Amino acid sequence: MTLVDLKARRTAPSLTSQESELLARINEGLPARVAERYQELIGKRRAASLTSEEYAELLRLTDEVEGLDAERIKHLAELAHLRKTSLTNLMTELGIQTPPSA
Repeated sequence: MTLVDLKARRTAPSLTSQESELLARINEGLPARVAERYQELIGKRRAASLTSEEYAELLRLTDEVEGLDAERIKHLAELAHLRKTSLTNLMTELGIQTPPSA
């Protein structure tokens, strides 16, 4: 290990286990196939080609996505509190932008 490595290790921020856990939860996303299906249904909705069954599925998936988004915001707020910063500042620090409306 070089002197530069040692200095970097000493000056690099270290995360508590609580921060690490919150960051892991913040970075969780929808399973790929669920996200793909959700986007597919949104596309069909925009094209006005949804069946009634697909519409019901879209509503269910929208509830699921919104629930996960709410959990993510809760974890972001908790991390911001731990770091004694605002939610806006934390999101900027982490490079998180609010998504455009679907």
